[in-house]
Amino acid sequence: MKKLMLFLFLQSLIVQGLMAQLPYNNRYTNVVFDSVTVDTSVVYGNAPALTFPYFNESNTHNEDLLMDVYQPYGDTLPARPLIICAHSGAFVSGSRKNDDMVDFCDSLAHRGYVTVSIDYRLGMNVLSTASSIRAVYRGLQDGRAAVRYFKEFAALYGVDTNQIYLLGSSAGSFIGLQNMFMDTEAERPPETYNTPDLGCLDCSGNSYNHSGKANAVVSLWGALKDTNLIVSTDSLPLFLAHGTADDVVYFDVGHPFGYSGFPETYGSLPVSQQRAAYGFPAETYFVEGAGHEFYGAGNGMWGELGPNAYWDTIFAKVDTFYYNVHKPTAAFQLTGFENVFVFTDVSTGASQWHWDFGDGYYSNEQNPIHEFGQSGRYQVTEMVLNNLTSWDTTSVFVDVFVSVKENPAKQITVYYNAASGNIIIDGNFNTVALYDARGSKLFSSNKKHQVNIINYPSGIYFVKISTNNDIVVRKIMKSK
Repeated sequence: MKKLMLFLFLQSLIVQGLMAQLPYNNRYTNVVFDSVTVDTSVVYGNAPALTFPYFNESNTHNEDLLMDVYQPYGDTLPARPLIICAHSGAFVSGSRKNDDMVDFCDSLAHRGYVTVSIDYRLGMNVLSTASSIRAVYRGLQDGRAAVRYFKEFAALYGVDTNQIYLLGSSAGSFIGLQNMFMDTEAERPPETYNTPDLGCLDCSGNSYNHSGKANAVVSLWGALKDTNLIVSTDSLPLFLAHGTADDVVYFDVGHPFGYSGFPETYGSLPVSQQRAAYGFPAETYFVEGAGHEFYGAGNGMWGELGPNAYWDTIFAKVDTFYYNVHKPTAAFQLTGFENVFVFTDVSTGASQWHWDFGDGYYSNEQNPIHEFGQSGRYQVTEMVLNNLTSWDTTSVFVDVFVSVKENPAKQITVYYNAASGNIIIDGNFNTVALYDARGSKLFSSNKKHQVNIINYPSGIYFVKISTNNDIVVRKIMKSK
């Protein structure tokens, strides 16, 4: 009994060792950190804010722009994706402490992201269409200032500056959508030039010399000033969630709150249609008959009932969306004969490669060559990772033939003479053929015992030899 238990224990260790050959991890898709640190009231800029009661656009005061920064505790990864969250509140209320933004930040930080909930400048004269347009533009400027701040201090916060994302609810989504599509000075609304001139897209909040454009946007029940802002080069990843019966920010086209004093805005439906027309469809989650903030919030606060079931659905979709933005894509091609194959990596965005050949053997090379020992069908899996430790896999089945007739194979010897440039074949056989690593036939002959490859480029070649009863394949490596 003790021997049996020892055997089972050793067997389990072997299985675990084999499983560990591919470094699967749950980072970004599941909770992987037990706790999160929060730096509160971090100042990311300072800008002129409209003074209450907001009737005079020239009546401003300088206001610090504050944010709370969430980071996974104990994380050693030097560069992580960053998600900047912007709250709801119609540009007159709300804060970085809104329940839904805090929950997004906390939950995503537990998965390995750096997350931020920002305050942005509030205030508008609801009796003035121009004032409401300026309020959105100030929010856009502040969102861009936050992006620039993290590009400036990327090393301090461990942020990958190529993976900075925006997430917004309602008014916060206006900020995200304008960030994606109102991204040139020519697209600035005329009202922003009125006295006082609000300045260029990246001329407010701070003076860090970076672009304030994000790399991807999640828009929850938001809208765009005009779909004409969407042009054929606007291809960055976009996720849109909206209820079709939203009467605050219309799913289609309409005045927010049904109030004609606000300019018409274009909701998620026309935004998605325009993106699709240019060949860059957004990911969408449109719920028939649902209203504004339909995951259970009111102006970003959960209330007594807390979030409803839609929260879990939206969070899962947002999490998956962001992961797909920054993960690599695994792909490979294979060539070879009988039991010897070359696996050529054609993945994108990868910095590490791991292979499981399905026969108990593994490789960490980018383009491995593998010789299978037995006939059969094997599932070969390539796993790729990037510097964010995001990963992807792809698999194919390989049919392998290994002859059971050993004598003919043993009687054939193949080797490469680098001095003469000849591949030497010793033994009795009928035909010989030479193939490159891609499987293209380069040469074939009857009973030729030398094949000269001196003028061929360095690399991998396959010699395929036919005998009366068997086929023998040998791999040759030619170096310079």
